[in-house]
Amino acid sequence: MLGQGSRRALSNRPRRRLATPLVVAARRNGLRPIAKQVALHWWRLAILFAVAIVLALGLLLAKPSNRPAASDRGIVRFSVQLPAKQELAADVTQSVAISPDGKRLAYVAAGSGLSHLYVRRLDQLESIAIPDSESANFPFFSPSGDWVAFFNGGKLKKAPSDGGVPIALGEMSAIFGGVWTPRDVIVVSIPNQGMATVPAAGGALHKVSVASNQSIYPQGMTWLAGGDWITFTDYLQPRRSIMALKLESGEVRTLLDNAQSACYAAGNLVYYQGGALWAVPFDQEKLQVLGTPTQIVSGVNETNYIPQVSVSRTGVLAYAPGPFGNAFRNLFLVNRKGIEQKLDLPPKDYIDPAFSPDGKRIALVIRSVQQLEVLERDRGAVTNLAPNFSNFAPTWALDGKNLLIDAFDASRQHGIYRVAADGSSAPQLLRAIPQTSHVTSIAGDYAAVMVTDPVNAIDLWLLNTRPPYDLRPFKRTPAVERQGSLSPDGHWMAYASNESGRSEIYVEPVPGPGGVRQVSTDGGDQPRWPRNGREIIYRNGTKVMSVSVQLRPQFQPGKPVELFDRKFDPGAAVAGYDVSPDGQTFVMTRSERDNPTQIRVVLGWPEAKPPQE
Repeated sequence: MLGQGSRRALSNRPRRRLATPLVVAARRNGLRPIAKQVALHWWRLAILFAVAIVLALGLLLAKPSNRPAASDRGIVRFSVQLPAKQELAADVTQSVAISPDGKRLAYVAAGSGLSHLYVRRLDQLESIAIPDSESANFPFFSPSGDWVAFFNGGKLKKAPSDGGVPIALGEMSAIFGGVWTPRDVIVVSIPNQGMATVPAAGGALHKVSVASNQSIYPQGMTWLAGGDWITFTDYLQPRRSIMALKLESGEVRTLLDNAQSACYAAGNLVYYQGGALWAVPFDQEKLQVLGTPTQIVSGVNETNYIPQVSVSRTGVLAYAPGPFGNAFRNLFLVNRKGIEQKLDLPPKDYIDPAFSPDGKRIALVIRSVQQLEVLERDRGAVTNLAPNFSNFAPTWALDGKNLLIDAFDASRQHGIYRVAADGSSAPQLLRAIPQTSHVTSIAGDYAAVMVTDPVNAIDLWLLNTRPPYDLRPFKRTPAVERQGSLSPDGHWMAYASNESGRSEIYVEPVPGPGGVRQVSTDGGDQPRWPRNGREIIYRNGTKVMSVSVQLRPQFQPGKPVELFDRKFDPGAAVAGYDVSPDGQTFVMTRSERDNPTQIRVVLGWPEAKPPQE
């Protein structure tokens, strides 16, 4: 554990300020330095700005990482301000990445709820949008910085950093971060599966074995010792530590406690803790900490337990400013015109709300403490369910007396469980499932189950709701099919799929096979089929859409119409919202914290005295 008293806060250290002509010029060109303005003629400022940035980058990036720090070099700080109506997609991904050489910045930004990947050279004033990068997440660079990798549409992809069409490297269900080693091997974190490798040129995915057979959920990865070791933080552990895994043997070591999201920069292990970045001298060959940690910057945003920060191997810092710690959310009832009513509940980390069949109760999960609750709308009473279980994603059984959850019990047995909605009985295991799965809908004789398959991405299965609870494939293709919602009579399923290259909403007969009908026309996600059966609701970014449907004598969709356009939490694996049985009310969540709208960049560390905000 790192003692607070042993850390040397940098606020007491002298620091060199950037020359004011550069500061003023940066502001005139869209970069917002955190320094004082001095008025000069605009033409002189433009020349000074261009020359100063090139010289600063040249001095920084050409300097060997093991060269002693030079106190005569200053620190350059500026902000990249996102365009109006854009924000970092920090609520759904690690949204900031700096190239290993410190010359390029990648970020995922959203407008109207639809996110894309952008890359900006630090010596340029404009960002480049990477094509075909809608809903991109977890970007990271090649060692040279010439390529940027990311995940979207069920595929790991790479694109030229200066713009160009992405190249698919392999199909997978999802990633939770990645790192590109000097040996042209990409290591990715697969949710609930651990680490896997894929050649940087593309190819098959290979799971990385862990010698101890322990289950890990890697986050914040980087490479050490030429790519032999990969550092990470286990996202699911309550106490965060920086660990290292040797790819060849599966050996795992703990490097540092009370720390996460490590980067190796110029002889230091740079890591995040408590809203700040710290650096400690480090021998990457021996994997040894060599000195006392020093705080180098504070005010780093952390959203959903993911620090929004990246550090180049040359020591360039890029981070989103803002508060740290997980943000609480409020619960809202919203009508079809978008008029919202906040429920009189204390803000918590609410996710996955679901209406009961009679609409009088709402099941929801408090993620931060892994608590399943049922709220009675009339009385405001709350019942806690399934203690010692985790993961959840609740779906109501047709009788309204039980919920189906996909969960881990205290012994880490994963499967689909049935739990009494009044808490009168312990959860009962219906079906053990080794893969990550989510029950998303129940109707007729079936429950729709979304199963994450390391080989076939995410697929839809049908669970028979009667003994022996058989589970069989419904839609199993290389594309990502998810969030299945059954029609009230159980004869049809609406689902989201990226088979066309972007997420759209489709309908197929149950139990299948049968014809496929596309019901969305301009993108769509998270379908819900209200119990009145007359329409399908779905989301497209921040828009909530409705499609009228005719079920007999044959299925016939109408034209999609927008109900309202309001920002609420986007959801993740499951829909993240629900529709009342009569289709008139939506239950949705919204974070109390806005996403960041700027990225701060710090040049000159560790050549100069470390920068303390």
